Amino acid sequence: MREPAWIGRILPVAVNYRGRSVPVWLGVAFTTAIALWVGFTSLVSRAALGHLTRDRRQILWIAAGCVIVCAVGMYDDYRPARARGLVRQLRLLVHGKVTSGIIKLATIVLAATFVAWAIGEREGRLLLAIAVIAGAANLWNLLDVRPGRALKYFLLADLALVIASRDTPGSFADAVIGVAAVALVMDLREVAMLGDAGSNVLGFIVGVGLVDTLPTWGLGAVLAVVLVLHLLAETVTLSRIIEATPPLRWFDRLGRLRDETETP
Repeated sequence: MREPAWIGRILPVAVNYRGRSVPVWLGVAFTTAIALWVGFTSLVSRAALGHLTRDRRQILWIAAGCVIVCAVGMYDDYRPARARGLVRQLRLLVHGKVTSGIIKLATIVLAATFVAWAIGEREGRLLLAIAVIAGAANLWNLLDVRPGRALKYFLLADLALVIASRDTPGSFADAVIGVAAVALVMDLREVAMLGDAGSNVLGFIVGVGLVDTLPTWGLGAVLAVVLVLHLLAETVTLSRIIEATPPLRWFDRLGRLRDETETP
């Protein structure tokens, strides 16, 4: 189905996916839905209790961080030509060229700092938390190269965080599962794409959840895994690893529209 011509003037599009343009608005819709839900539930909580609890204030700060990450991701989505690859962009920065990706990364680091501080991280753990949150945000951006891939791994991670959460019923991770499930269906059917505005937010949420759940040594282990995955993405590429691993390939293709270039 071909979208109306006005979409291309209002929304960024990916013009070469399966030979057609797919609008990139799903990430903005995802983040907006979460922000509205958090705002509404916070108003209800404030009206019922007469004040906002500490957990509720933290959820509001996390939602604010997500909005910031979404906005800078949308800024990157709108760039007509973008440098790909973190290493390449860092090399360009060394030579004095500031790319939209570097601006996005710097903003995500600032948002990670803001949220990590707001949820109570301090000193050395604060630095570790910033690295994990920003690293996860960029990692999910690297995953978002096939329909549904980023959201599938997000839902797995988010469900694990909900199960492992210590004492935070009604946490931020709980709030996003339903929205993510709806977004997954739309992504798999290729109605719209997440774009950086959505994929970075997915990773940001996972990163915050990990910081809120894991002990310091666990965060260190997660950061090591994130760095290894970034290294693989810059060399072998994550898509090649997924395609070469039967269980990962099956999970990756689950629910997607058939691509004639793929073998069964």
